[in-house]
Parts: sequence; C-alpha cells; structure tokens
Amino acid sequence: MTEPWFERSFREDYLLVYRHRDESSANQEVNELLSHLPIKRQGRVLDLCCGSGRHSRALAALGYEVVGVDLSDVFLALAEEQNTYDNLHYFQYDMRDIPFEQEFDIVFNLFTSFGYFATDDENRLVIANMMKALKPGGEVVIDYLNPAYLKANLVPHSEREIEGLMIEEERTIEEGYVKKRIRITDAEASGSREYWEQVRLYEQEEMLEMLKLAGFSDIQTFGTYNCEPYESEQSKRMIFYARK
Repeated sequence: MTEPWFERSFREDYLLVYRHRDESSANQEVNELLSHLPIKRQGRVLDLCCGSGRHSRALAALGYEVVGVDLSDVFLALAEEQNTYDNLHYFQYDMRDIPFEQEFDIVFNLFTSFGYFATDDENRLVIANMMKALKPGGEVVIDYLNPAYLKANLVPHSEREIEGLMIEEERTIEEGYVKKRIRITDAEASGSREYWEQVRLYEQEEMLEMLKLAGFSDIQTFGTYNCEPYESEQSKRMIFYARK
C-alpha cells in the first residue's frame, strides 16, 4: 500500500520548510483567538494535530490543561523535548481514530490541519471525533484555509534557500485539492528529495454542513485570527467556532 502523503511529509524536512511558523506566531494566534472568541478561559483542551506543539505550549502557558495529539513521531519527539509544562501532555493518534469521549472543554484544530484524507467520509469522521471528544457545552475552533482566496492568489512556483538547502515549491489545484510539491536540494550532498502535500478544498457551506451533521450548533465563521467577519473573496482564513 502506498504510504499516505502526510506520513512521508510530516517529518524533519517539514519543520525546515515551515520554520517561519515559530513560537512567537503561535502565541500571537492563540492570544488573538482567545481575545475575540466567547470561549472558556480555563478547562481541559485538546490540540488536535498539534505538530511540534507550538500552539499546545501557548495554551498551556495560559493555564489550560492541554493534551496534544499528532500522528508524526518526529513532531511528537520535538514537542516532548520542548515541553516544560506539567499541564501539557502529548499522545500519538491518527485523528480519524482518537479514544477520547466527553473529556474536553475545548478542541482546537489549527494551521489547516483538516482535509488531509482521500475521502469526504474520512474528513467528516474527524469532525465527528471532535464532537465526541467534547464535554456537553464544549467548544471547537477549526482554523482552515479559504479556498476562494487561495485560488485567486495561488503562487504556482516559489523557491528560497535555508541553511544551504534550496527549497522549491510548486502549487496546483486539481480535482478539489490544493497540491504542493516540495523539492529540497542539497548542493553538498549532490541530490534532492521530494514531498507532496494535499488538502481538500471545502467551501464554507460544506464545512458548515459537516459541523451541523456532527451535531454542532451556534456556528460562526471568521476571516482572521482577530475574528473579523469572513468575506468569501477577501479573507485568507476560514476560522470556525461552534458549540456542542
């Protein structure tokens, strides 16, 4: 069976490609969301697809009891290495198969960590799992891309150099997905390696339908981390907030 793209891509090279997404940006994003959303200021939080734990640490610093979940052993090892909080713990699970039931006051799913799978049923299952993990009255925050903005502003090709490595990124939109091919060339090693990423492009109406189908209510859509109104052609993000 072919290895899923996210199992191959979410490793050491991913951290290099996205090194600009640092601790400072995570703190800013979390603080902006919490400053503008009508969200609980304490409780037990699930950071679903926590990656290397940037947002988990930002939430733990604010006093939440945080559980970070990710599939990547590389990301989790780095998260554990940087964890200095007694109120933060990490576990390895696939987001389609998490064991939590009515344990959390808030579920965060940040930095476009949704739409990774090949079928709509699998992606719907992720939202159903968010619902199952929440206590009655719990809240969910999903930080997702805006397909309309992405299509209008797609950069087909870019390249940059980091630590002597040339990183080339090619982006296309195919069959309802945004796809990115990443080529990393190491001049000293006389070779290159390639990775793929793909994210399903769900429109706002489709996301709302999935949230409603899972049982969420009081659903709101914002266009920025400051929770400015969502504008279909102008907003870079679609940030969904809803209650169980």
